[in-house]
Amino acid sequence: MTSIRWLLPVLCLTLSACSTSKGFDRAGMHESLHQRLHIADEREPRDSPTSTAPLSEPIRLGIYFVRTEFPTRQSVRSGEWLSAEKDRLVQRLTQLRSDQILGEVVLLAEPTVRTLTPQELRQASVRYGIDVLLLVDGVGAVDRHNNAYSFFYPTIIGAWLAPGTVIDALFILNGILWDLRTDTRLDGQTAEGQAQRTGAVVLVEDADVLTEAKHRAIDAFGARLVEHLRSLTRERSGAPSPLR
Repeated sequence: MTSIRWLLPVLCLTLSACSTSKGFDRAGMHESLHQRLHIADEREPRDSPTSTAPLSEPIRLGIYFVRTEFPTRQSVRSGEWLSAEKDRLVQRLTQLRSDQILGEVVLLAEPTVRTLTPQELRQASVRYGIDVLLLVDGVGAVDRHNNAYSFFYPTIIGAWLAPGTVIDALFILNGILWDLRTDTRLDGQTAEGQAQRTGAVVLVEDADVLTEAKHRAIDAFGARLVEHLRSLTRERSGAPSPLR
């Protein structure tokens, strides 16, 4: 009985805290990404004089997943890049090998690039013979709110059975290409992934939904990057773009 009395106030606080949808702070998320990838906005590397620059093929592509601190925001989350998530992006790019666009993909390990500066990124890239470096970063957000079934939560058993909690998750992934051979920054790519789950308040977890959104963002980003690299290669060869 004592545990039930203790649980009731907790449920009431939970209901009041997430009773309505607040949406996503997209402006704050993009601002956080800009702060974390500010290195790409400096004068090193140089901006390409055109919106895109043709690539020589096949290229040796390096990928660095950014892990830097930024001012904390309650509405913005930054997660760790797991090995499986890095491999997920690499898998999306493997189709470019058959197109003779990519020769090899190299993941720069965190100990290789301890601080995010142009000099250290270039030195690490030269060490591995990288032609083009891709800087990847991402932030996520979760909007947790309740639906009508949440009225059953105070019955205790309802907290385990009633699907009264809705979790919406958004993950924004940003990538910037740096052509080390010409020391120019190519066009960046941005992709989003969203996910939603509905369930009982004690059974659904924010982290699970955010991970699903992150995976969808990685898939979308990979597909977009593949098309972008193909377009840069077509510019070099002068081949016409495929009809859509």
